[in-house]
Amino acid sequence: MKNTLLVTAILASLVPTAHATVNVYKDDANQVDLYGRAYAAYIYQDGKDVKSDGRSGSYFRTGFKASSNLANDLTALGHIEMQFESKDNVDANSTSKTRLLYAGLKNGWGQLTFGRNYAVDEIIADWADAGTTDYSGNPALGALGRQANILKLEAKMLDDNLNLVAHVQPESSVDAGTGKDSQSSYAVGGVYGFDFGLELGATYTGVMTENYTLNSDYDRSTILVAARYKLKGLTASIVGDSSSVDTPNTALKAKDSNDWMAYEFSLAYSLDKLTGTVTYKQRDTDAINDNTVDQTALGLAYNFNPNFRLVTEYVIDGVDGNEDQLHMAARYDF
Repeated sequence: MKNTLLVTAILASLVPTAHATVNVYKDDANQVDLYGRAYAAYIYQDGKDVKSDGRSGSYFRTGFKASSNLANDLTALGHIEMQFESKDNVDANSTSKTRLLYAGLKNGWGQLTFGRNYAVDEIIADWADAGTTDYSGNPALGALGRQANILKLEAKMLDDNLNLVAHVQPESSVDAGTGKDSQSSYAVGGVYGFDFGLELGATYTGVMTENYTLNSDYDRSTILVAARYKLKGLTASIVGDSSSVDTPNTALKAKDSNDWMAYEFSLAYSLDKLTGTVTYKQRDTDAINDNTVDQTALGLAYNFNPNFRLVTEYVIDGVDGNEDQLHMAARYDF
């Protein structure tokens, strides 16, 4: 009977609904929710006569969130999210990956988790990733994004106005096929939200990377500071990055020559079913004369309902040798 209910719930999730997730199982102590996204995208970028101008950016993403009550104020949780990508016309070139996979405990003050999860810096780096399509992420910032083996603590204080986060990542392989490179990291951060629409945040991240083949390693420390303001349909965000890379002083490269300063800015305005966005991302590296990242993107989205939207974005790339991009996609969320 339970298997029948599960299959029915999954099939029902394909019907448009205003909910962000679909409950597939629930009893007095346990709950399982399903969510997902179908993103059918076409990307046009000049291939300079050496490769195709057009490519696919399509994928299907799905995930489960599960929780189980252990005591009056203690809950066990688990989260898995997978993505299946269609890269081009050849089926063999389609790929799949695990985006998130973690488990842990939570209560009224916060939660402690371990596994593949978002690093601390994502609590504010995500503010600048406000375009209508999936083109960019945070190319200018030294944000870690999703990482394996993250032990992460999250806590809310001051009537939930203050969100504090910390993580520790022990030494972890970054190339599972050979194990020739490893990374470890630690980070702390926080966000405070005011009652008039302003949020302020800051994070500090230390990253230790080692290449066993070349017998070389370096340390990087990154400070992110950010502000976000919301007023009715308007959202404006800016995230700044100051990163110091501990490189050795050699004949070919001066010490600290890879240090950088960066910022990402985003502006979004929604009017009824239409949303327009402007984003700008820039990184200035000490040893390089021109910006290593210099992108401006103009985006537009039309939301037919909370589940389905058409999106487009034009990316102007100011780095010499890089070409502009045009992204177009249909997106369905459940």
